Amino acid sequence: MRLHPSIILEKLISSLVFIVLLGYYIVINGLDDLKSENIKAIINTDNLNILLIGLIVIFILLIIFTIIFWIIWKNTYITLKKDSLVIERGKLFKKVTTIHLKDIATVNIRVNILERILGTANIKIDLHNTEGEIYKGKLVFKAIEAEQIKDKLLRQNPKTKNENEIKSLIKYTDHDVFKHMLLSIDIVSISIILIAYLTVLYMLITHNGIHSGIIITVLLIILVSPLAISFFKTYLSYYGFKCSREKNNIRLSYGALTNYKYSIPISRINGIIIRQSLQARILGYYLIEVINAGIGGTDEKEKTIISLYVNEKNKNKILKKIIPEFSNNINLKTGEEESLKHYILAKLFWMILGICIAPFNNCLSLLLIPILLIVAFIQYKTNKIGYNKKMVILMNGLINKRTILIKYENIELIAGEKTVFGSVYATKRLIMQVVGPTNNNVFTSGIFDEKLINDIINVY
Repeated sequence: MRLHPSIILEKLISSLVFIVLLGYYIVINGLDDLKSENIKAIINTDNLNILLIGLIVIFILLIIFTIIFWIIWKNTYITLKKDSLVIERGKLFKKVTTIHLKDIATVNIRVNILERILGTANIKIDLHNTEGEIYKGKLVFKAIEAEQIKDKLLRQNPKTKNENEIKSLIKYTDHDVFKHMLLSIDIVSISIILIAYLTVLYMLITHNGIHSGIIITVLLIILVSPLAISFFKTYLSYYGFKCSREKNNIRLSYGALTNYKYSIPISRINGIIIRQSLQARILGYYLIEVINAGIGGTDEKEKTIISLYVNEKNKNKILKKIIPEFSNNINLKTGEEESLKHYILAKLFWMILGICIAPFNNCLSLLLIPILLIVAFIQYKTNKIGYNKKMVILMNGLINKRTILIKYENIELIAGEKTVFGSVYATKRLIMQVVGPTNNNVFTSGIFDEKLINDIINVY
């Protein structure tokens, strides 16, 4: 097979800025080197000639780049064998990439705006045991062919056009996507920015007048603008979110501008994470994410979530219907009294520091002591752990809470770590690393009784 020839157009468009800048550079430098006074005189008297030369140079560059991209396309072959996908690229300097089907973790189909117009799609293959993509080029085919190739790579029977439509378990509306955007906001970061702004604003207005306040407000707008853009990008990214379970695969589809379609084999899911932002905890909403070797790595746009923020009823429905393999009746435990003492002792340095500097700040730093005690107590109550013969569950998060469920069969490394104060109270924290390269494949528990941590490790 060959890639769809539209890949040449995509590469040209992505290179257009470079071509224009290169053409501009050639024209500007070329004018200085022209020796013909007549030509210089004509150009200097008529600026349109400069523009014409620039357009001619850009046109020539477009032709050159088109030829280069055509040669690359002409000499790129894709062969789908019984147990592997072979990609051959180049003629003089040939490069052959072989992807074994058994190593495939996920197959993702991306469709950007141009590809929607052209009726094509880009296949992205992620492997279970390799960091990132093994093949960096784009694999562009007709949309229907891309779906068929994806099914073959996952060793499924190719679906018809109608079967490719995902029948989502939860019907997400535009309102649900907007709610997800609001619940995904990092309240802590915004609060810190707002407090810092109000503090600086008060100091400037007090000492320098209202004009300084205007300046700092403009700076705040500049600072907050990327956050605001990020919020709306979240909305566009997850617009039209769908998730379904088909036999041994989870199918995902989302995205307004660039549409992402994933097929994730259940066998490649190493665990799940149930997340709650601060506002989601208050309102009782949950986001479910899978720990998968293929996606959710370095590309922040690719989150392995299998639900938007949903209420507890829909959360349980998703766990039961989409990933029943992780259903359990494990009771989570908090640490013993020693764990609470450990959390308090770990903050002793800051408490002593607050007492020492109290005479210099009208004893305001003494407020640090009750705050640290409250933080230690929240850590003690929030950090929980549970296990059975098949699975380990960790819960943690001082502000944004997450619950991690990992099967023993997917654990690559498990160990108990004794901290500085662990010997005092016979406590440890559990460290687990799951199989495969994920964005964060190492998970750490809170502080618990040493015997409990050892019991969990012994099951492994």
